[in-house]
Amino acid sequence: MNPTEIKNVTPTGGTVAVATASKRSVNTSAIVLGAILVFVVLLGYKLFHHHRSAYEATADAVTIAIVNNNMTPVEHKFNAIRLPELEDRARVGRLSNMLVPLGAFKGSKEITPPNSDAGLHEFTESFANGTKFEKYELDADGKIAKFFIGDPPSTSTAP
Repeated sequence: MNPTEIKNVTPTGGTVAVATASKRSVNTSAIVLGAILVFVVLLGYKLFHHHRSAYEATADAVTIAIVNNNMTPVEHKFNAIRLPELEDRARVGRLSNMLVPLGAFKGSKEITPPNSDAGLHEFTESFANGTKFEKYELDADGKIAKFFIGDPPSTSTAP
């Protein structure tokens, strides 16, 4: 027999089973595994990422209004006793002049101590070039009755 000849040999004793994975089942498995991985990553992000509270959203809106020197968008968040202060352009202008040099506003993070009164909320206001302390107290109607923004007080917790 010539070494280059190929001989067709049929196995004796029956048929031989050969297992092959179809391309379709491999692709489906990869898609399912990928979907599970995406789901786990999104679930982890949702569980461990900070979510803004309604109080932080209010603090953001008030801080942005002060930076813009225009309290009109947030007037409805303050009680009637505080409205004259919001209309005092010189006072709002001084607050705006304090915040504008800090650069772009990044957001509010609530830092209210757990044993505080229910209507009291404290925040760290983050800017590109620094931070400020913000505190407000809500009245029975959920409107801001007392408000402060500036450097954190050394010992006092009253607004």
